[in-house]
Amino acid sequence: MAKENNEASSFGRFGYVSDYDPKRYMARIQFPDKDNLVSSWLPVTVPNSKKNHDEFHLDIGEHVFCVMLGNGLEAGVVLGAIYDDTNKPPLGDADVRKVTFDDGTEVSYDRKNSKMNINCKGDIEIHADGNIKITANRIDLN
Repeated sequence: MAKENNEASSFGRFGYVSDYDPKRYMARIQFPDKDNLVSSWLPVTVPNSKKNHDEFHLDIGEHVFCVMLGNGLEAGVVLGAIYDDTNKPPLGDADVRKVTFDDGTEVSYDRKNSKMNINCKGDIEIHADGNIKITANRIDLN
């Protein structure tokens, strides 16, 4: 678990998102260990950005880890958000991958038990250019 005291390493720095541009996928980061100075706009890393596209966004105040180039705050990259002592992982189970949204909607997959769960607080829309096929031992509709 990452330290919350924002200690800087020789290659990276902990900080908090102070401004975020979702269209450019860039953030400005405030660094408490640097008298709360704020970085220039930094790109945020994603798993894919060419043929496959991953899009998930940071929130203002999110605790992040950055790799900074040189001694300043002008150039670097935001590697991603981190959990800390005040914001712990919700499950802490290595077999479950889970996304929980602010409205309470949850999508999870338990690889140990081969079970997927979707708990949506609103509507679900499915669009297909082709056919939809549902195969199961039993299907319950209510």
